[in-house]
Amino acid sequence: MPFTPFVRTLAIFTIGVAAAWAQKPVLTEDFESGKIDPAVWDTRAKGAPTIAVEPAEGAHGKYALHIHYPDMERGAYAFIVATHLPDSVRTHYFGRAYMKITPSIGQSHNPLIFTGEPGWPISKFQEIGAYKGDWMPSYQENKSAAGQGRGEVTYRSDVAPPFDKWFLLEWEFNDNPTTITMWIDGERLMNFMDKERKEPVDTVKFTWKDASSNLTGGYQEWGFGMRAWQNPTPAMDVYYDDIAISPTRIGPVK
Repeated sequence: MPFTPFVRTLAIFTIGVAAAWAQKPVLTEDFESGKIDPAVWDTRAKGAPTIAVEPAEGAHGKYALHIHYPDMERGAYAFIVATHLPDSVRTHYFGRAYMKITPSIGQSHNPLIFTGEPGWPISKFQEIGAYKGDWMPSYQENKSAAGQGRGEVTYRSDVAPPFDKWFLLEWEFNDNPTTITMWIDGERLMNFMDKERKEPVDTVKFTWKDASSNLTGGYQEWGFGMRAWQNPTPAMDVYYDDIAISPTRIGPVK
């Protein structure tokens, strides 16, 4: 029996609504509760840095996540970590966060966002961070000596994050093949393969022991914060607001 125009229209509308619903973010966090929600986020901290939800000038609402990294501290970190997101973002997803870094970022290796297997920082994960003041997306095998080895594959951008103002960071993480793509205020970030310095690319691809896929083994943690490796770093503050994670690209807050 053929569909009537009404039934056909209703079917198309239903399919469209279902598709739109399926693509809604699986996590959104605007911090307007005024606190870190323990039902969503674990807090992982080491050393002197502090992490809290606080009033923040220029944020989209009243509050934002604030990490304060004190002067000349090193090897320390403060992160919030989500560990209960659905399978739809287990091997591929898009993310968005509004950020503010002030007054600048240190010259050390400074991780900011990671995703990967459980147990960070002793885990396998993809990372958005900075090195010598510029963006550095990377893949990290940060296992203990008694585990599966240790090492990293890094790219360098020759582009510093915007400082002393809010900006929109977007990213795409994929584990099959293992890649990262980044956008800063809507513009794709170009990166060089570290040490090779050939033509820059807008999607960085990672290999590890001749493998190029499933390097993390699937995403089971999603972390946001600040860490400084090795060299002591000057005091700095990192803010996050309107974090979102989705199977499809999210774009700015509307």
